[in-house]
Amino acid sequence: MMKKLLSLFITATMLFALAGCAADSGERPIDTRQNRSDIAAASARTLSEYMARTATAAAPVVVRDGMTFYTRDDGTIVFNVLHMSSEEHTKHHGLLRFKEEVETRSNGELYVNIHANSPGDVTLIDMVNAGTADAAIVTILSAWGGLTEMANFEALPFVFSTYEEAWAAYEGTLGDWVAANVIEPTGSRALAYWTNGLRHFTNNVRPIEVPEDMAGLVMRSPQNATHLAMYEAFGAASMAMPFGQLREALADGQADGQDNPIGQIHTGRLFEVQQYMTLSNHMFSTMPFVVSTDLWYSLSAEHRQILVDSAVIAGRFQGELAVATGHRQLQEIRTFGTEVITVNPIPFLDAVEHIWVDHMERFGNEFATIASRYISDPTALAHRFAD
Repeated sequence: MMKKLLSLFITATMLFALAGCAADSGERPIDTRQNRSDIAAASARTLSEYMARTATAAAPVVVRDGMTFYTRDDGTIVFNVLHMSSEEHTKHHGLLRFKEEVETRSNGELYVNIHANSPGDVTLIDMVNAGTADAAIVTILSAWGGLTEMANFEALPFVFSTYEEAWAAYEGTLGDWVAANVIEPTGSRALAYWTNGLRHFTNNVRPIEVPEDMAGLVMRSPQNATHLAMYEAFGAASMAMPFGQLREALADGQADGQDNPIGQIHTGRLFEVQQYMTLSNHMFSTMPFVVSTDLWYSLSAEHRQILVDSAVIAGRFQGELAVATGHRQLQEIRTFGTEVITVNPIPFLDAVEHIWVDHMERFGNEFATIASRYISDPTALAHRFAD
């Protein structure tokens, strides 16, 4: 109990700091259902406040019919949300924020059940599409790759280099484009897009400062054609394996390195078996929050809007928490002794430009055109291919 209270106190302290940062930053208008200042203000409330208000709330009801919604005798609609991570993950804290928003905004007409440690991403997508689960947070957009190749755009290297740009894009017209071209055609609805993170390279052979430094390395990669093409462009070999096996594979030399967001590198203790970490920001992974069409069309327009607005606010809360947590985790990685390298991205961009060419030839440049509206760096690859 004491450990849990200490964890909540640390989280609350971190989030108050986030609120201060948000207040000091300049306003940046974005295309979203909630304007930037509203999102920042809503995200400033702490998890400890939420826990205090709900400490005496009624216990969650027993779920009937698997993980699907139903209506209690008093008319309350019970809404079940699944995710594959533990209760320590930022997505779970984000869902606590979502629960608070939904239940408050609906005056208790909607009740949210959160299910951590659920099946993997592909299974979650199948469950939501089939209507056997109400909703899910899916860890990576490219998990839709088995249903549509359009999802592979997320694996294009060097799209966004900052979290603010990625958030603005997904909260705006890029999120609408993803919903229309990836999520809705395959069977579900998108409520919002949360933050997995910007990916970075680690390895155990040498510092990676330019693309040529990756030549000959064996790098673990997600089994995604675009991701594999990136490693090929850098002259590295790649191998696929589940994340749960990765630390052991790095420790015994089956693989020289890998790439992941800071959160995964830290929680997976990968830095303990990797000598070098390169802050490359080479890929942003979003976490779509999807809902079944069965649930969506059973709800009133008012309840639908409550779910959307709550998901957007809670998503920005989760993203800011992930970034703040990442800063602390990166410092711990440095303190452990891992050498952290910052690079000039231009040589890396030039090395993978042909991957963008191939993608645009197959799917067109609509994605690049939309993404470029949110990217301030004139050297970004999206600008090279946008109309």
